[in-house]
Amino acid sequence: MRVLVVEDSAYQRLRIVEALRAAAGVTEVEAVGTGEEAIRRLLTHEFGLVTLDLGLPGMDGHAVLRWIMANRPLPVVIISSDREERSALVALEAGALDVLAKAGAQPESLGRWRKKLAEVVEGARTMSIESLLRRSSARAAEPPISGSIPRPARHLPPVGSPAGLVVAASTGGPPALRELFLGLPPQNAVVGVAQHMPAPFTRSLAQRLSSGTPWDVREAASGTEATPGVVWIAPGGGHLEFVRQAGRILLNVSPHGPSMRWCPSADVLFASAASVFGSRLVAVVLTGMGDDGAEGCLAIAAAGGTVLCESRESAVISGMPDAAARAVADARRYSLPRLPAEIDRCLGDVSRAEV
Repeated sequence: MRVLVVEDSAYQRLRIVEALRAAAGVTEVEAVGTGEEAIRRLLTHEFGLVTLDLGLPGMDGHAVLRWIMANRPLPVVIISSDREERSALVALEAGALDVLAKAGAQPESLGRWRKKLAEVVEGARTMSIESLLRRSSARAAEPPISGSIPRPARHLPPVGSPAGLVVAASTGGPPALRELFLGLPPQNAVVGVAQHMPAPFTRSLAQRLSSGTPWDVREAASGTEATPGVVWIAPGGGHLEFVRQAGRILLNVSPHGPSMRWCPSADVLFASAASVFGSRLVAVVLTGMGDDGAEGCLAIAAAGGTVLCESRESAVISGMPDAAARAVADARRYSLPRLPAEIDRCLGDVSRAEV
């Protein structure tokens, strides 16, 4: 795979090029410092992947991304600074494959960053550019949102044993999560999401989902009561768990350790939810590379819960839903547009079973 690096910082450009040259499957790396140079190279050469800085001089990264999606569709990875966190989420909705933070200077953090970039390269080799384009085209065709989407008045009766809904996503996940919660009416259920994404991007993800869907979406914090009808996003750099304490369901966020490959971990979230909700739990595994969530789905199935997986046809990368479907024999697979209705039906079945 030939990769084009678009980055105006000489230091960051060097770090990215070094990491890419060491990544499996990369045959050649070129680097440019402006958006105009990037487009000139894309017009005359074939590339399998682009890494893109958003804060470029002159033609910025958003303009380059729009040009690529319209003229030379291919995987684009945003490498963004913390101050551009909201801007990076906009780029994901416009068709970017993934977002990484800028490379740090400390050897330990640099090593983790290089490993993550290599994983993204691996994912780009197996991704469905058609699915990515369909999602970005659908997003572009929507009318602009003026303020937040109004939320329906919530008259949720108190329940002693609420249902649970847990969702896992990685590469291609933010636009998929938006489509999922846009199509799913707010439920009387405790909802947790593990989206592989570094801090502070999960905070902006929660804000954008809250303003762009009918749901109240918040980044999770330890000790908070897991209120039904709220979507709790696992914070980047940590793992979200549900715990039952004195008759209440609380959130716990634990730090990421070296023994865990994925962060935030779907397996951690799913296993904790299985112990709290048992058969009153629905799990959904969306697009992403790797197998995070598969072990957690086994725990959910053993507890009598329901496992739903995104289909290969709609997933940008089908590694995670494929792994979950292999782990749980009776997992059901649906395209992303169908999943909200199936989740709604499954949660309704759980509610009726309690009556």
